[in-house]
Amino acid sequence: MRVLIAPDSLKGTLTAVEAADAIAAGVLAVLPDAAVTRVPFADGGEGTVDAAIAAGAEARVDRVAGPLGEPVDARWALLGDTAVVEMAAASGIGLTARTPQDALDADTVGTGELLLRAVAAGARRIVLGVGGSATTDGGLGALRALGARALDEHGDEVRGGGGALHRIRSVDLAAARAALDGVELVLCSDVANPFAGRGGAAEVFAPQKGADSAGVAALDAGLRSWAHVLDDALGSQLATAGWGGSGGGIAGALQVAVGATAADGVEVVADVVGLDVAIAAADLVVVAEGSLDAQSLLGKAPVGIARHARAAGVPCVAVAGRVAAGPDALAAAGIADAASAVDAVGSVEAALAEPARWLRAATVALLERNPSLHEPARG
Repeated sequence: MRVLIAPDSLKGTLTAVEAADAIAAGVLAVLPDAAVTRVPFADGGEGTVDAAIAAGAEARVDRVAGPLGEPVDARWALLGDTAVVEMAAASGIGLTARTPQDALDADTVGTGELLLRAVAAGARRIVLGVGGSATTDGGLGALRALGARALDEHGDEVRGGGGALHRIRSVDLAAARAALDGVELVLCSDVANPFAGRGGAAEVFAPQKGADSAGVAALDAGLRSWAHVLDDALGSQLATAGWGGSGGGIAGALQVAVGATAADGVEVVADVVGLDVAIAAADLVVVAEGSLDAQSLLGKAPVGIARHARAAGVPCVAVAGRVAAGPDALAAAGIADAASAVDAVGSVEAALAEPARWLRAATVALLERNPSLHEPARG
């Protein structure tokens, strides 16, 4: 019996690697002769670098500028000529105190520096996870790190975070484009908010980064102005587009300025870690995440993996911290059955106190009540 274990992280409790180990222990408790393969997974956000490293990528660490200019050691991964970078490693929300001033000052220079490090290391394809940022600078810092020059009305270069965007009157992107010439830049995000305006990067996400109401208004005005500058320079339509707001606007800026493309994070990670090859060699797939609920069914990692398993004719089951989705909805998504750590121990508090123990227990319960899964269904 060949079992593929492909969990996402259980946010705040277990990394994907730790979850895979706990699930493997549960599988082997029920099926001691099983051949277990672990493929820790992610959806293009937090944990994507770890997933790439678990799949054999080389771990890299580079010192770059943090969101407020202080040096930070940012971890990324290189697998062949594909680099995997998380914006949060250099420009993450965990690197500031989330004060109103921080929200105005935070920039993405360090993210741009990581892109340059990846190119220097030989990457011809860069996967950039744009979640978890402290920034609302519309990608200005990253573009500056790549060589772009944003100028004010006097021809002086504009530096700083989102609070400085309103000062920009023109932009020269030639050096930034040259820096990424011949490099495919793929952006992964699980949000699709507009660059600016109603529902945009500032209105929706800046308060989480410390912005007060005045700061949100200033950041949104700056993003609107910056979008018009980019549109005037490039003939793009970022100012009126209904996308581009993820990562504090870095997604929109990198798409129009240097030709980055947005992609489904689950599918990008599936390609990086060789998911389809692993599924083809399995008789059963076990997926996992913290909460298996209605949001999961919209296409998060477990459902994305289940979709691949269904296409290959391999049964898929799930374990989670909690399961809120009903069995019919899960079955429609390709998940035959699911069990939770909360149900295994009886309370959320106990499950959170010992997450690995109760995720293992959930795995045992799941397999014990599904004896039909104990034997390979395929020849």
